[in-house]
Amino acid sequence: GGIKVDNIRRVADAGADTFVAGSAIFNAPDYRRVIDTMRAELAEGQR
Repeated sequence: GGIKVDNIRRVADAGADTFVAGSAIFNAPDYRRVIDTMRAELAEGQR
């Protein structure tokens, strides 16, 4: 838990491959935008 757009990349870099981001998504007015941004953050590290 506790995964947000601003920390998902650091958590992935530390070795996580599964993320729980409840409030970061469900408290946002646009779920899709948050999820897309998280995916983009993760994709940056794969390049």
